[in-house]
Amino acid sequence: MAATQLTVDLHPLLSEYVIKKLQKNRLTTVYSFVKVEVEQLLKITNLPAESIVLVKNHLINHFAGRYQKALSYTLQSASPLNTGVVSLDALLQGGLLPGHIYELCGECGTGKTLLSMTIASNVVRHPGNSAYFIDTKCDFSGRKIQQILDRGDRRLPEQELGHAMTRIRVERIFAPELLVQTVEEIAAGKHLQEDTSLRLLIIDSLPSLWYLYQDAKSSVEPLGLLTKLICSLRKLAAQHAIAVVLINLAVRMVEGLASSTAESKRKLCPNGNYPALGRYWESAPGTRLLLERQVHPGSFARYTVQVWKSNYLRSGERTNIRMTDSGVS
Repeated sequence: MAATQLTVDLHPLLSEYVIKKLQKNRLTTVYSFVKVEVEQLLKITNLPAESIVLVKNHLINHFAGRYQKALSYTLQSASPLNTGVVSLDALLQGGLLPGHIYELCGECGTGKTLLSMTIASNVVRHPGNSAYFIDTKCDFSGRKIQQILDRGDRRLPEQELGHAMTRIRVERIFAPELLVQTVEEIAAGKHLQEDTSLRLLIIDSLPSLWYLYQDAKSSVEPLGLLTKLICSLRKLAAQHAIAVVLINLAVRMVEGLASSTAESKRKLCPNGNYPALGRYWESAPGTRLLLERQVHPGSFARYTVQVWKSNYLRSGERTNIRMTDSGVS
């Protein structure tokens, strides 16, 4: 709400004339409009008191969180989503919790995209489940999804395989503004299939979008977009009981910066990495998982998943996973 600009399309009573009047009084966002008393808005906009109250209530209902009984939320989120990777489900105490935001973080080549596609494939194996996959790097592969769904003893019949693949909606987005807009639209009920329930949202990946601003003179715009994104994701996850999985890079500390005041306060992983997108983003996801790839002489590469930080899992817990052409196992 804090970063959402007041525009004429938010409510019929917010005409261009009213918007200009508000802007002259430095009321440019939804939050600034809602927090001002009705009497002051009367003087600024010349709208009737009833109309102002009507607009306020509409904006609050649309942008603010909704009240939900704790018992109903517990019942709604009691059944975790199985990732299909036995060791990972054990690490997550059963799977991905609906309403929770996860982040898969790791260096390039650690299998983040393959793991995310494996999770999406296993979620849509159930006919009533659908997944939304936002691809920012053109890394999504329909053929790889087919290989994952058609592997081993869990192989699906041809007709069921086709139906399962259609339950993964893929959208390619190459601008942070469009990403925020899409998440807000999903939260409003758009883009969803009528005969299925959206259970999972995956965004692969965030840095490829926000690194567009790395040469920006001001950090206000990218930080504002990150704020809008995490607020929209939290609202989507909580209100619709959707598990959210974000893909991020694990970056190594650059020599010479470690001694600076700002960088010295970064929360590093035991291997010396820290999540991309800055200090502000460190607390954004509820659970951050670190993916690592270790190559031992004379053997195959070994992949591990470690709990970097979480509000319900023990930090430092880890498990091994196996990367294959048919997904993660």
